[in-house]
Amino acid sequence: MLIITGTSAQSEGVTSTTPANDSTLIINIITPQENEFILLDVVPHHVRVTGEVNRPALLRSIIISSSEGSASCGNQSPFGCDIVVAKGSEIIVVTATDRDGNRVFRTRSIKVETGMPSLPPRITISGKITTPDGRPVEGATVRTEFPRAYDTKSVTVQSETDGTYRINNAHGFSQKISVEKNGYANVTKEMTFNQNLNTADFILEPTTKPAPGFTTVFCLGAITGTLLIISRKKPDG
Repeated sequence: MLIITGTSAQSEGVTSTTPANDSTLIINIITPQENEFILLDVVPHHVRVTGEVNRPALLRSIIISSSEGSASCGNQSPFGCDIVVAKGSEIIVVTATDRDGNRVFRTRSIKVETGMPSLPPRITISGKITTPDGRPVEGATVRTEFPRAYDTKSVTVQSETDGTYRINNAHGFSQKISVEKNGYANVTKEMTFNQNLNTADFILEPTTKPAPGFTTVFCLGAITGTLLIISRKKPDG
């Protein structure tokens, strides 16, 4: 059985208590996570549901349901059971009932796909990292990211002394490329390529700049000082 999971969002499911009374039944679903992507290669498709139930009284039952049916998960906490699910968007419901008749449920939305994951094509990206005035930037970190529902493929390299970089095995044509180096503003671009060999140049803006006029004043001061020294020097008699 192959199960590859990935999370596209994080949020809590919805809890409802019937009747309310003074019940403090609380369900904490550990797996799966909300909006989790699950890739399965077995039939029927099923996922493992685990969690805990905090309760003031003994539990009568824990029932796990999906669009494909329901399954009893006993009456103990923590709990763990397999539930059959449908391909596509699915909602799992965990319902806990205690001996006093108090009941609470919590839901999880998941996305189920089947089959082996397809591998993205590999491409080469090269280019040069420079400053706005054209000076090469050495040691800049260049990172490519190719996001998928269940994982993110990334490759990281550093620029050479002449500012050039080369990534030989970037995953996929759609890339999020970030360039970073201390002392420079980070640059991030989302780019889509359509061939195996590609070029992408980047300009890094320094985050610290010399004060305006500092260089000019310094040079003028140096020249003035030199003139004063020359004017006071007398030829040997």
